[in-house]
Amino acid sequence: FLFPVKIKYITDLPSIRSCSLWYDGTNNTMNNSLEMMEKKKHVVVVVLGDIGRSPRMQYHTLSLLEHGHYVTLIGYVGERLIPALEKSTSDDDNTHSSTATATKKYHQNLRVLRMKPHLPSKLNNITGRLFYYPLRLISLMYCLFYTLWIQLQDRTTISIPVDVILVQNPPSVPTLLLVYLYCVWEGLLGRKRPRFVIDWHNLGFTMFESPTQQTSFLRTIILTSIRTIAKSYERILAAMADAHLTVTHAMEVWLGEHFNVHGANVRVLYDKPPTLFRPTTIDEEHELFQRLDLEGENEQLHGWLDHVDEMHEEQTPSEQTLFTKCSLHNSEQIIQPRQNRPALLVSSTSWTPDEDFSVLLEALEKLHTLIMNASKSTPSSFPNILVVVTGKGPQKEYFLPLLHKFNEQHQNIKIITLWLEASDYPKLLGCATLGVCLHTSTSGLDLPMKVLDMFGCQVPVCAIGFDCLDELVKDGVNGRVFCDGEELSRQLFDLLKGYPLEDVEMERYRQNIRGTTRWRENWDECARHLIVGDRNAQDTSL
Repeated sequence: FLFPVKIKYITDLPSIRSCSLWYDGTNNTMNNSLEMMEKKKHVVVVVLGDIGRSPRMQYHTLSLLEHGHYVTLIGYVGERLIPALEKSTSDDDNTHSSTATATKKYHQNLRVLRMKPHLPSKLNNITGRLFYYPLRLISLMYCLFYTLWIQLQDRTTISIPVDVILVQNPPSVPTLLLVYLYCVWEGLLGRKRPRFVIDWHNLGFTMFESPTQQTSFLRTIILTSIRTIAKSYERILAAMADAHLTVTHAMEVWLGEHFNVHGANVRVLYDKPPTLFRPTTIDEEHELFQRLDLEGENEQLHGWLDHVDEMHEEQTPSEQTLFTKCSLHNSEQIIQPRQNRPALLVSSTSWTPDEDFSVLLEALEKLHTLIMNASKSTPSSFPNILVVVTGKGPQKEYFLPLLHKFNEQHQNIKIITLWLEASDYPKLLGCATLGVCLHTSTSGLDLPMKVLDMFGCQVPVCAIGFDCLDELVKDGVNGRVFCDGEELSRQLFDLLKGYPLEDVEMERYRQNIRGTTRWRENWDECARHLIVGDRNAQDTSL
C-alpha cells in the first residue's frame, strides 16, 4: 500500500485466565467482584492522536479496568502512558513497589494498540497543500481501518467481542465515520453491535482554520466551505452515536441546540484530577529538585544559590536546591524549605496559537517594571520568580530565543522550559506557588484540564478568560481571571508581594480548592453506566 502503517503491540500478556477477584480495601469487595464478573465488558478506547498526551482517555481506561472490564486502548505511538497504565503494560517483574502490585491486576485485561501512520511531507505552496490533506486523510483512514478491522479481531489476548467503543472527539475526521461503520459492520455479521459513545473534548469543526478580515476572498470561500462541510459531517455522525459525554455544561447545551443531541444519554463529565495530583511533600520536593538540578542546567540561576540562610551557613551547595535545604540537627538530617526561596510559577502549554505564550512574556515584562517602581519608594519585598514552562509544540522553537533574551535582561525573573516524565509532572505541580493557564478554546465550550491538575495539587491559578471558564475558575475564589498581559502582571504583583512570609490571599484560594472531587468518584457517578450500558442511564444523577 502507498502509506505503510506500523502497528505496535504493547501486550505480551500472560495466557493464564484470572477470575478478577481481588481485595480492594472495602467491605463490599466480594459482592463488587461477583458483580464485575457477571458484567464484564470489552471497551475499545480510540484516540486519533498520541495516547500519552490524552490524559482524560487514559483515566477512562484506568476507571474501566478498576471495575473489571477489558480495555483495548488505540492511539498513536508517542509519549509514555500514565504510571498506572504504563506499569500494567510492562514486562518488568522485578518491581516490588505497592504501586506495581496494585496495577498488576489489570495486566491481563489491558491491550494497547499503538499506530504509526505515515504522513506525507507538508509543502507551503498551494499545490502542495492540495495534495497533502487528501493524502493525509487517506493514510489516516487506512491506518484506523487496519487497526479496527484487522488488529482488533485478534482474540489471543482479549477473547470476548467488542461491547463499546469510546471515541475522543476531536479529531472528528475520519474517526467518527470509521468507528460508526465498524459498529454497523459488527451488527451485520450477526454479532452484538457495539455501543458507539463519543467523548466531546471540543467541537471538531472549530479546529479548522477560520477566515479573518485579512484573508483573501477566494481563501475565505474555501475556508468557510471546509468548516461548513466539517460541521455538517460532525452533526450527522453525532446523531448516530448511542451516548455522549461532554466536558462542560455549555457544550451539552450547545449540542442539544445545534446537533439535536440531548436526553438521558448525554451527560456532563467534568475533568477532575486523579489522586496522583496532590501537594508534594518536602522530602519529595527536595528529591525532585536535586534530580532536576535546575541551577546546574541553567547558568543564569547560579546566583540565586549564593544567598543562604544565616542560621545554616555551614551548608554546602550540594545540600540545597533553589527551594529546599538539608541540614544536620543532633546528627539527624532535616529537610526544610529555604526561607529565601523563589516563587515557582508553572505554566503547561502546547505551544500553539490558541495558547499565546506572548501574553505571559508581556506580563512578566510589565511585572518587572512594577517591581522596580515599587522598590524605589520602599525596600523590595518581592522574591525571585522562577517560571517553569512544560510541554511540547510547534511554536516552542520560535519562543526559545525570546526566553533567552528575557533571562539576560532580567535578574530576578527567569523562565525555563522542561519536559517531564509523567510521574514527575504531578510532583512539580505540587511544588508550585501559582499556576498560569493560557488556554483559550476554539469553540468556547471546553475547559483546560491543566487547571484541574493544578487544583488537585492545591495550587491557585491565574487563567486567561473565555466563555464558560467560570464553570471551573471563579475569579477571586480559587484563582484569578485575566484578559491580557497587563492585567496578569498586576495580578502577579498583588499575589506574590511578600512571598513566602505574606501569603494570605493565596492561602484563601488554597482553602477553597481543598476537597476537590477526584476523577474516580466523579467518573463512577457520571460516566460509568453511560459508557458500559450496564444500568439505565436515567438512574444515574449528575
